[in-house]
Amino acid sequence: MIWAMDVGNSRVVSGWMEGLKVLRRHAAETRGLRQAPGALKWAKALKRLGGARALVVSSVVPPVDGFLESALRKVFGVKPLFVAPGRPDLGIAVRIQKPKEVGADRVVNSLAARHLYGAPVIVVDYGTGTTFDVVDPRGAYAGGVIVPGIGMSLKAMHDQTAKLPLVKFAKVRRTIGRNTADAIRSGIYFGTMGETREILARLRAELRAPRCPAVATGGWCRVFEGSGLFKKIEPDLTLMGMALFLEKNRA
Repeated sequence: MIWAMDVGNSRVVSGWMEGLKVLRRHAAETRGLRQAPGALKWAKALKRLGGARALVVSSVVPPVDGFLESALRKVFGVKPLFVAPGRPDLGIAVRIQKPKEVGADRVVNSLAARHLYGAPVIVVDYGTGTTFDVVDPRGAYAGGVIVPGIGMSLKAMHDQTAKLPLVKFAKVRRTIGRNTADAIRSGIYFGTMGETREILARLRAELRAPRCPAVATGGWCRVFEGSGLFKKIEPDLTLMGMALFLEKNRA
């Protein structure tokens, strides 16, 4: 068994895994790991759910990494392996101008998508920001697109206006909102749908691969089930990619 930990800007999502199968999950707010006591409490919560022979971490929040590593080593007695873009043993070639700048989650998402669906393939991750990541026909990570995420957009509309409420996002069926909250949900939902469709079309055109499959992951991905935009909705794609990365490095 292993623990795979995806440290995002808003949440830390951890999976207790056997192979590529997630048997147990744990989620916590990332801000709780910004100090040693919080990180230690979090690591102990994981240990209560299950021990592990190996730990792998994908983090896009450098300020928490030191606290996280120290807590994991203390609780599990195992040094965690961090996904570090730019290193030669990622399991996927990174063919962009500055490989060290790409988020670790984007690399492992691409690694998992290629393993599951072949190449080329496109990953759309609906997290704090929405990212589109491209695996080219040769199987290499080729770059992508970053846009504001759903939660970020909702919060910005609330914070930057006097009257718009902060609403809880949900899938909508009607475009015409009969109240302010529903109008916001409609705008975000259908706006994200149109944005996704347009960007996917342009990425496929640049790849010269009109049938290139797309897979969705991230905290909001299930909202788009039944949209027809994706070959697969896979919430655990990032955790799967980390398991593949760990397997390659342990080998």
